[in-house]
Amino acid sequence: MTGENEFLYLDREDYERLHEALAEWAKTQDEPIPPFALAKAGDIESLASLPRRSFFGQAAYPTLAEKAAIIFYTINKRQIFLNGNKRMSTLALVVFLRINGYGLEVPPDDLTEKAIWLAKTESLDFPDIKAGLIEWIQQHLRPA
Repeated sequence: MTGENEFLYLDREDYERLHEALAEWAKTQDEPIPPFALAKAGDIESLASLPRRSFFGQAAYPTLAEKAAIIFYTINKRQIFLNGNKRMSTLALVVFLRINGYGLEVPPDDLTEKAIWLAKTESLDFPDIKAGLIEWIQQHLRPA
């Protein structure tokens, strides 16, 4: 975990630990998740740096909700892992918000539905999807 300005970020090792925890849980559900080592390494590095990106000195994702939305979107849509991307995107979203002192006030089924909805969206609709995710996160964001 690394900090920058007022935000804390997940790094590659954090994503690996989250993936390992999810894989352990998935074993109890008879839904094995392939090892982290089989994930797309370049996409993981990109994922870790994505919420911090800036262009010409301006943050690409300046707010907590925007950073959380791009993490959720990227894992879910890029299919970084061989299996469990919707679950991993949800876990990373929740953990990222939590390390920054926030949570989502939403029933677990609604969070699951949001991950499934996102997986079914057309990637070409990225600006609209991103805006919708940011708005949804902001509506449900609460201090932890």
